[in-house]
Amino acid sequence: MMLTNYKLNFEKLCATYNLGSLRTEPEQIFGGFLHRMYRMTTDQAEYAVKALNPQIMLRESVMNNLTAAEKAAELASRHGINALPALLHEGSCVHEVDGQYYLLFPWIEGRSISAGNAGLEHCVTMGEALAAIHATDFSPLHNELHRDSTAEQLQTDWKGYAVQGQVMDLPWSASLMDALDKLYRYEELVNAAMPILNGNRIISHRDLDPKNVLWDHDGRPVIIDWEAAGWINPAQELVEVALYWSDFESGHIRKEAFCALIQAYRNHGGGTRDPWPEVLSSGYHGKLGWLDYSIRRSLGLEGPDEAERELGTSQVLPTLQALKDYEAFIPLCLQWLTNLSMK
Repeated sequence: MMLTNYKLNFEKLCATYNLGSLRTEPEQIFGGFLHRMYRMTTDQAEYAVKALNPQIMLRESVMNNLTAAEKAAELASRHGINALPALLHEGSCVHEVDGQYYLLFPWIEGRSISAGNAGLEHCVTMGEALAAIHATDFSPLHNELHRDSTAEQLQTDWKGYAVQGQVMDLPWSASLMDALDKLYRYEELVNAAMPILNGNRIISHRDLDPKNVLWDHDGRPVIIDWEAAGWINPAQELVEVALYWSDFESGHIRKEAFCALIQAYRNHGGGTRDPWPEVLSSGYHGKLGWLDYSIRRSLGLEGPDEAERELGTSQVLPTLQALKDYEAFIPLCLQWLTNLSMK
C-alpha cells in the first residue's frame, strides 16, 4: 500500500489561487482528528485552511464524495441553514498544490462550546437545527452521494489487529484482545439493525458534534465541517447528536440536555418512526469505525507520519471505553426514549 505524508506549502497555495501574500506564518488550529486546520492571513483576506489528510485522499471515490458533501453544505445554506460551505475555484471546492489537497473557508469569528459547557438552550437550538437539516431537500445530490458506509455490513478482523498490536508492543493490544468477544457482538448487533433502518435514509451532516458548530456573537450556530455529509437514518443521527450535546463522552451524561434536544427536534417537525432498539444498536457503528481507523493509524497502516500514529494510538483505549460505556447506557437510554415517545 502506498503511504504518504502532508506536504504543506502555504505560499504556493496563495500564489496558485490568487489568495494574496502571507502576512504571518499560518497558525495551526487543534481540535479535529482527521485533517489539519490552519488560520491563514493574507493581505487580501483571512482564511480557515483545511489541509486534507493525504492518506484519506488516496481512497477510492473520496474526491467525488468530498465534492458532493460540500455541495450539500452549499445547498443547505441556500435553504436557510446557517452552514459554512468551502470556497470555490473554477467551480471546485478542492485546491491542490504539489499533490496536497486543501479546502478553504472564509474565517469567521465564533466560538465553539464544549458539550460540558453547553446549556439547555444550546441543546434546544441544535435539535431545531437538526430538524431543519433533515427537512432540507437534498434530492439534487441523490446520484452524487451514492456511497453509504453506514449501511455496509461490518466484518473487521479485530483479532488480527490485536495480534499485530502485541507484536509491535502497542499499549492497547492487551485491552483489545480482552474485548474481542464484545467487539464481534457489537458488529452482529449493527449488522442485524441496519437492514431494518436502511429503508428510511436521508442526506444529512452526519458529524454534528460540538466541535463542528461555531456560535456567532448573536448566539446563532454556524454549522461547519460538512465533509462527512451523506446518507443516514434520521433517528440514528438524532440519537448520536443528542449523545454528543448531552456530554455522553465525559461519562456523566445529562438527561435534561439529551431529552431537550430530542424534544426540540420533534417540536420542529422531526420524525422518529424507527424502532428504538435497532436505532440504539446502530449507534455502535460509528464508534467501531473510529476504533478501526484509530488502530490502523496506530499500526502505521494509514500513513508514515509519526504524529498520525501517535494520534491513532491515543484514540484506541478511549474508544474501547466509549463502546463499553455505550453498551451499559443502552437500557437507560431506551427507557428515556420510550418515555419521550409517550408524550
